[in-house]
Amino acid sequence: MRISGSGTLSAGKIDDELHVSGSAKIKGDFECNGFQSSGSLRGEGNLTIHGDIRSSGSFRLIGSLHGDGNAKSSGSMRVGGEILVKGTLVNSGSLRTENRVEALQGINVSGSAHIKGGVSSQKLIKISGSSTIHGDVSGYDISLGRESKLSRNIYKHLSKVYGNIIARSYVKLIRTLVEGDVRGRDLYIGEGTVISGMVYYVDSIEVHKKATLANEPIQITERDLNL
Repeated sequence: MRISGSGTLSAGKIDDELHVSGSAKIKGDFECNGFQSSGSLRGEGNLTIHGDIRSSGSFRLIGSLHGDGNAKSSGSMRVGGEILVKGTLVNSGSLRTENRVEALQGINVSGSAHIKGGVSSQKLIKISGSSTIHGDVSGYDISLGRESKLSRNIYKHLSKVYGNIIARSYVKLIRTLVEGDVRGRDLYIGEGTVISGMVYYVDSIEVHKKATLANEPIQITERDLNL
């Protein structure tokens, strides 16, 4: 199904992909077999995509977004509920959610993000853009923030996490504020990072001289890490 002008869809399900290059509005919960938009979408319910999600325009959804495939956004995306995709989530635009974000196969955010809920994945979580997360961040490997080549940074903390960071393997934090605990196998606490909670590691830890830890790091066992 293609909408290249202006259109309104009722709640329901179509056994087809939905392509939007104009302006579309969905009244209620909706299901389709794939979604691609370079225009404007407004949804008043939950949206379930049995396939990949690709959006480069304006995307506004009151409910939750669920996808069986991968999700890629380079425009503006705002979701009132949760975002749950079974593949990877890649965002290079603006992402705002009022609930959790989960992508089982990995998350890569290079744009801006404001997430009022946890962030989780079974694979790598990499957030290099400006981000604020209200909730825990949990994944296999976790990388937040990035080095700056500017002599004066616009953001004192590029990433802010008001929760805990929990990784089964590697954690890398640069210019990141963490209000909770940090837990992982190998930790790199980079320049400009501030951690208010406890820091736990299994094998190794490196702390930059311009990082601030409220507490001394504690070495734990593998069993403690997986609790």
